[in-house]
Amino acid sequence: MHFLVKILFVLPLLASAHARRKDYGNDLHCPEDFHVGFVHNSYTYNAPVDKFTNITKSFYDVSWYGGAVVSKTTGTDNVPGATRAGNLDGYFLETLTAYSFGPSGLEYTVRGDPFTYALPNSTAVPVRFSGYVEALRIQGICSGRATYIDVITYVCSADKVTGYDWWYTAHEGVFPALAAKMGATVMAGDCPQETRCYKD
Repeated sequence: MHFLVKILFVLPLLASAHARRKDYGNDLHCPEDFHVGFVHNSYTYNAPVDKFTNITKSFYDVSWYGGAVVSKTTGTDNVPGATRAGNLDGYFLETLTAYSFGPSGLEYTVRGDPFTYALPNSTAVPVRFSGYVEALRIQGICSGRATYIDVITYVCSADKVTGYDWWYTAHEGVFPALAAKMGATVMAGDCPQETRCYKD
């Protein structure tokens, strides 16, 4: 009976907490003139995961991402619902929708508001996005001796081909440059074998 009373007391509290919880979902609904698509980039480097996560773990500090400059933030850093706004050859406004960080790695997802990218010093037509969602995972592998990076971006773009090319090229510039900055080399193939010394 005592257990039943506890359950009856707790259930309304859980329902109330659920009702107050804000949804920071990642659903995108592309307008009629825009095309839905996704971009996937992945990288593997010979460096411990903390070398990467020490630089990338703050949602508010995104200077490592192609030199993006954040000029305004709201909420609490690394807590879903926080926002960051700034410039990366075009104004961006992003909301953090999920975040997980620990010794084995970092995962987070952001949802971006409409964004127009104008290629610097170019007469090309700017690339327009009605929205996007980007999920980043940086994970330790090979018993902590290497790092796997996985980026999936779901986009609504006015031009499907140009939109894909922009995100793919952006990632190809960002992550290899980040690895080079810390002296991490590309890991090709399987995890390197441990060197063991044996005495006769």
